[in-house]
Amino acid sequence: MSSRSTIRDILPPEGRQSRRPPRRLQETDQDIFSDKRDPHLKGISRRRRVPWLYGLVLIGALIIILFFLFSFLFTGAQVVTFPKYEKVVVNGDFTASTDVALSSLPYDIMTLELTESQSVVATGREEVSLKASGKIVIYNNYNTAIQRLIRNTRFETPLGLIYRINESIVVPGQTSEGGKVTPGSIEVTVYADEPGEAYNVGLTDFTVPGFKGAPQFEYFYARSKFPMTGGFVGEQLVVEESVQESAREELRVTLNEQLLLEAFSQVPEGFLLFEDAVFVEFESQPTIEQDGSVVLTEKAILFGVLFEEKAFARHLAQNTLAGFDDSPVELKSLESLSLTVLDKENMRPWEKDIFTFSLSGNATLVWLFDEAKLKDDLAGRDKRAIYTILSGYPSIERAEVIIRPFWRQSFPDAIEDITIERNLED
Repeated sequence: MSSRSTIRDILPPEGRQSRRPPRRLQETDQDIFSDKRDPHLKGISRRRRVPWLYGLVLIGALIIILFFLFSFLFTGAQVVTFPKYEKVVVNGDFTASTDVALSSLPYDIMTLELTESQSVVATGREEVSLKASGKIVIYNNYNTAIQRLIRNTRFETPLGLIYRINESIVVPGQTSEGGKVTPGSIEVTVYADEPGEAYNVGLTDFTVPGFKGAPQFEYFYARSKFPMTGGFVGEQLVVEESVQESAREELRVTLNEQLLLEAFSQVPEGFLLFEDAVFVEFESQPTIEQDGSVVLTEKAILFGVLFEEKAFARHLAQNTLAGFDDSPVELKSLESLSLTVLDKENMRPWEKDIFTFSLSGNATLVWLFDEAKLKDDLAGRDKRAIYTILSGYPSIERAEVIIRPFWRQSFPDAIEDITIERNLED
């Protein structure tokens, strides 16, 4: 029997397609696709990877350096204190005085002056008789006690001309500082004893005739600040009374508004000025003829009662808080307090040494502490020492501390790197 040949038998073995699965690549085969076979290729690949690694390390190091650098540049400590405070309701009468024997609440007087003029049409001419007037400064070089001078007190020039004050005044006593004695002084307006141009004199000295025969005569004296003017007897242009009064009233309203604005803008730091504690007085000045018209001039003098803030707050605490220990305090929310002068028409605190008023409203009294001393006590101390240190500050109820950089556990050595803030809790 003859055997039959197939195509499978004819093709050589290497030509046949193997049915076995392809073998895995051996190590020698993988080398074909790797850089292990060529050291040059291996070096090229590593050089491409290394710059990225170096860059990342460099950026990380730079971030760390900048972090520490900024931390040290902005080193410091912030202490937020929560001081003791008390809200009080005020409703009562109070007395202030320039004499500590009369009241524990002292006051000072602010004085401002302003003049304003207006030209009006004259209505005719008539005979007038006017007295000269001017400013003088009265000096008390007798002792440290104040000296009251009553209305119409005389002041005499070396030529024998007499001028008088038209209101009572109080001349301050001497003061002493560093061994140097300074006379007390006050500035007032005096008016000639008689009308006429003879009293229109220049700068001059004055004595007080009422002190003749007494030791005060040698130590009380005055000097004019400006020449005496306005004295006149004769015929001059005049203005109808109603027109003149209307014009002067307009001047007074303007002066009052300007002086109030100026007064509150000039309140010294650390002092209080209440609107009702402001007094404004007006003086009609001599008229001047100008091109057929009459120039009317009004002078306004403002007297403001000033209270030192801490003294006012302490006095308020003494009169509203039971068991107050005279600790330093200050006032907050002052705008809710209303001061009303009692008998304002007759109250003249710049001439007298008593000022009575009523006070009503709500106020917040805040206890004070020495910030400079607190900084000095904290400087260089461990952060945890804050509790021990604050035990010596009864005015502070608690405090919050932030120290930079955050890992520091002690306050800076330099007190200028420590800030103190005050916060009131609602």
